[in-house]
Amino acid sequence: MIETLLQDLRYALRTVRLNPAFTITAVAALALGIGANTAIFSVVNTVLLKPLAYPDPDRIVQFMLIRSGAAWVGASPTKFNLWRDETRVLQDISAYRVGVVNLTGGAYPEQVAMAQVSADTFRLFGAPIEQGRTFTVEEDRPGGPHVAVISHGLWQRRFGGDDGTIGKSIALGDEPYVIIGVLGPGFDFDSDPPPDVWTPFQLDPNSTDQAHYFSAAARLKPGVTIAMANAQLQLAAEQFHLKYPNGLGTRDGFAMQPLRERMVGEVRPSLLILHRRRKPGAPHSLRQRRHPASDSRYRKKTRDRRPRGAGRQPLTHHSPTAHRERGALCHCRHARLGVGHVGRTRAARHESR
Repeated sequence: MIETLLQDLRYALRTVRLNPAFTITAVAALALGIGANTAIFSVVNTVLLKPLAYPDPDRIVQFMLIRSGAAWVGASPTKFNLWRDETRVLQDISAYRVGVVNLTGGAYPEQVAMAQVSADTFRLFGAPIEQGRTFTVEEDRPGGPHVAVISHGLWQRRFGGDDGTIGKSIALGDEPYVIIGVLGPGFDFDSDPPPDVWTPFQLDPNSTDQAHYFSAAARLKPGVTIAMANAQLQLAAEQFHLKYPNGLGTRDGFAMQPLRERMVGEVRPSLLILHRRRKPGAPHSLRQRRHPASDSRYRKKTRDRRPRGAGRQPLTHHSPTAHRERGALCHCRHARLGVGHVGRTRAARHESR
């Protein structure tokens, strides 16, 4: 067996030396095919198959607005205050938005991504705490103190991982904020780019502002289904329409959608199509396509298009007697048609002799 393997290896090496261009082309084609398959599967696995890096991710839902039969993400302070009261089916009801802010002070100014979040947001998304703490309910109320939680990356980049960072002050848009917490590494928040700074949202619970400028999410309580939560939101939409006739159309409403569906809903069909086209059994430019003539269906259609009686005759070797019979038959046929016998077969000339 080892001898056979060595012979095959020597033969392969000789083939490589004799056909270097073919070898390079084949290796490049294999590398491209394997690389493309690996890249596509990595994206599909990360986006579609791998669960979100949150506690109980299947129970996290996004609040949606229904207008003219279409659902879109958005929340206003007035609607969020109504949703926050739906504690019978939901918990950790959170509001958040992401923007940019100028971070000044220290060695150099820097523009960083900043998230304004309500107090329950960290618990909803399971944010790990490296140092300090997150916001309290009192700090999230209007007029609360200017406090901030920073990311692990910003803590390493701006403060060198100093254990004495808690209690220090940073300037965000020329406003001083006291650092009260540092998040752990690898926290994947629902934004791109991920925030480096978090501050309390401090929404007014009595606001009548109808502007939609942030997002809202929550967690389904144990035993509550998405259908049950949507039914409760429909009742809330009717109450909202009675209280604010101009804030919601008669055909509009509220709904909830699983966070994963909202995040991958638009790209899911494209990713699935790419994944299916790259399956091992699917033909593509690097695989050999079957020639039509080797297909039984093609051969059957070809036979059906032949004129009647034009089928292929088997190749046989005729004996001298058979040749004489065929010559005599040909001579009789010409005689009946009144045509002179132009030529005789070799067998007939042999008989006349």
